[in-house]
Amino acid sequence: MLFDTLFVLAAIVIIARNLFTKQGKIGVSLLAFGLSALLTASLTPYYAGFLKLPNQGLATIIYYVITYLLLYVLISVPAILLSSVLMIVVVGLVLGFVVQLLPDSLAGPFTYGSRVYTVMIPLFRWLPPINAQALWDWLRDLLPGRN
Repeated sequence: MLFDTLFVLAAIVIIARNLFTKQGKIGVSLLAFGLSALLTASLTPYYAGFLKLPNQGLATIIYYVITYLLLYVLISVPAILLSSVLMIVVVGLVLGFVVQLLPDSLAGPFTYGSRVYTVMIPLFRWLPPINAQALWDWLRDLLPGRN
C-alpha cells in the first residue's frame, strides 16, 4: 500500500507542476502557437465563403480569434497531458525498479497490498538477477575522485 501512496503522490506532483507552469515546456507552446496559426490561416477560404455581408470586419476578426484559441487549446492541452502521463509512467517504473532492488524484508512492507506494483511485476520478472551491492559499488566508483 505504501508503494501505491508514493506513486499517487508522485503523480499529483507531476500533474500539478505541469499544469501550473507556463505551458510545461516552451517548445510545446511554440509548436501549438505555430500549428494553430497555420490551421486558422488555412480556414480563410471557408470564412470568406460565408462572411459576405458588408460591415462584418469585426465578426471576421472574432471568428479568427475564436478559431485560433480553440485550435491552440486542442493542440497544447493533449501535449501537456501526454507529457504528464509519460513522466508518471517513467517515475512509476523507476520506483518499481528501486523496490525490486531492495531485499525482500524491506520490499515486503512497500508492496503489501499494492495494486500498481502487482501490474509491474511481469515487467520486472524479465530482468536478470541483480546484485545490488555490486551495482552500488559500480555507481560509487563513477563518482569523481574515486579511482
